[in-house]
Amino acid sequence: MSTPEIRRLPVWGKALRLCHWGMALATLILLCSGGLIRWAPERAQDLDEIHFASAAVLIAALAVRLWLLFAGKRTEQLGALLPNRHRLAQAWAVLRSYLTLGKVRLPRWYAHNPLWAILYLLLFIVLLAQVASGLLLLNHITLLGDLSLRHVHLLGYFVILGFTALHILASFFHDAKGDSSDISAMVSGQRIFIVEESPTQPPRDDNVVVTLGPAKFRKSEKP
Repeated sequence: MSTPEIRRLPVWGKALRLCHWGMALATLILLCSGGLIRWAPERAQDLDEIHFASAAVLIAALAVRLWLLFAGKRTEQLGALLPNRHRLAQAWAVLRSYLTLGKVRLPRWYAHNPLWAILYLLLFIVLLAQVASGLLLLNHITLLGDLSLRHVHLLGYFVILGFTALHILASFFHDAKGDSSDISAMVSGQRIFIVEESPTQPPRDDNVVVTLGPAKFRKSEKP
């Protein structure tokens, strides 16, 4: 039986990782401060300052992340998030793994989780709406036509709260059931890939490299 080949390859650039952790930290503080403002209005003045400072960090990180969608590296660009037939099939496999609590094996992918990639795009839209409604409320504008901006902001709060909780659970699930070290990858920028030799093929010599793409694994000989 051949030994699986383990590779640790760079996937996430420094700019994307800084945006990710900046958005994550700012979002957590915004969720906590926003909830406390609602349930402890007597502390609203102090909490408002924290809320606005965190919102500024979120806006800056989100602006850079949106810029990376068009000017970043390949794994940071919009094309890496858009679904296609292969990614949709993998997304369904990821969902099946979630629903069976890992009894169905997670598929392997190169960069973005094929299921969450679609949700990231939706999250960016919700965050933009949340920023816009928050800025309007800051300027004491509570209505936009017949639309209550307070209700929009509150709805966005619960959507982001649900997304954050599920995202944290999914990240730990992937590290527990998968083999790609997803959590540490967003710290170091590198993911682990395991390439297994086919049992029907003879062992390869050392003159083999692994070529990885966003769609599938494939091997190629060195020239």
